[in-house]
Amino acid sequence: MQPRRRIEPVESLAEQADYRVAQRKIPRLKSFDARIERREPLPVQIYLATLEEPRTRERTVTEDVSPHGARVLSKRCWQPDEVPLVTPLMGEFPKHARIVYCDPQPKGGYCVGIQFDAPSFKWHV
Repeated sequence: MQPRRRIEPVESLAEQADYRVAQRKIPRLKSFDARIERREPLPVQIYLATLEEPRTRERTVTEDVSPHGARVLSKRCWQPDEVPLVTPLMGEFPKHARIVYCDPQPKGGYCVGIQFDAPSFKWHV
């Protein structure tokens, strides 16, 4: 003879709905690598140079910007953690940045992610 299984009572539909609403109200944490700042698709003309040769600079443009970073088009392949000197054509003084990524593009060139340390960067068109 098999032992009897205990059958648990099923919650009512109203209790299930209350549970779902409560679950939606629990704040979800963003993933670790999620961007906190919103990026604006703003083309800003800048000079990008290495610290070793600051006079040999590349005139280029951003694809998008935020107060602490940007995505920049470049002819040069940059290495992650390399420190370029970023100089906007208008507005801010030159600042050091940090290369976050460098993606080759199908038609040539690279898309480079740069990050600034504090304080925030003021972008001007």
